[in-house]
Amino acid sequence: MRTLRSVGVAVLLLFLAACGSRLNQENFDKIRDGMSQKEVREILGEPVDASGASFLGLSSGEAMWKDDKTTITVHFLNDKVVGKHMSPTEKKEKPKS
Repeated sequence: MRTLRSVGVAVLLLFLAACGSRLNQENFDKIRDGMSQKEVREILGEPVDASGASFLGLSSGEAMWKDDKTTITVHFLNDKVVGKHMSPTEKKEKPKS
């Protein structure tokens, strides 16, 4: 019975760890200049916002990942990372009654 409880606790801890946010310093540090958008998505998941433009054979874009604590923005040129930024997510102030 004790072994079964220990296994149950271990499975629960693994589940909780897997549910953690991907938006952390460790994953931010994995993003390197020259990576493709696909590689970044494999690390961070799908962005909450993305935009882009093309002109004369060049394409540029920006993708943003955000949760309650962290915002990560990655800039792309021709589908490759050229810059990144990580900051605390701005809290929206509640209107005063």
